[in-house]
Amino acid sequence: MSNSEQQLNSKQTPKRSTIMLVSGDLDKALLAFEIATGQAAMGMEVTMWFTLYGVNCLKKPRSIFSLSKWLPKQSGDSKGHKAKTDHFLQHLLRLLNRDGANRIPLSQLNLFGVGPWVLGKIMQRKGMAPLEDLIRYAEELGIRFRVCQICVDALALHMEDELVVEAEALGVSSYTIDTNNAHYNAVI
Repeated sequence: MSNSEQQLNSKQTPKRSTIMLVSGDLDKALLAFEIATGQAAMGMEVTMWFTLYGVNCLKKPRSIFSLSKWLPKQSGDSKGHKAKTDHFLQHLLRLLNRDGANRIPLSQLNLFGVGPWVLGKIMQRKGMAPLEDLIRYAEELGIRFRVCQICVDALALHMEDELVVEAEALGVSSYTIDTNNAHYNAVI
């Protein structure tokens, strides 16, 4: 295949990227979304995967005094979540877990919540987009959001009600297929 044919083929099929966010830390979530939105803006097909506490940045913020935080949802099964196998410890984890892109801690120098506030002020002063805006930009750019199915079930996550974006709950085989088809893969 000649060089011009390779260039033509590369223009027809966009490059793919897969980014998995495992961490529930603000700085790591910012990095993941900066990379994802940058790649999508350059024409790449981007799929973001969220597992364990990485999904916290996609959750709707709920106050510690919110009834939805204290009262478990009794609606039964939802996308990726089997309610009949729930355990009371899942409810405890739900109470202790932080929800929302504006409530997740920094990985270092969190300083009882002062660190994210300071970083937010610096980012605002420098004209940088906060995480909430990056999530919205990612959705507008057509980035696909996928959440680990096992984590959805283990964390008793009701994706339709709790996430700020539309996401799929898929398993490790789907992640493996995505990474095999991707030109770029990152786990953050």
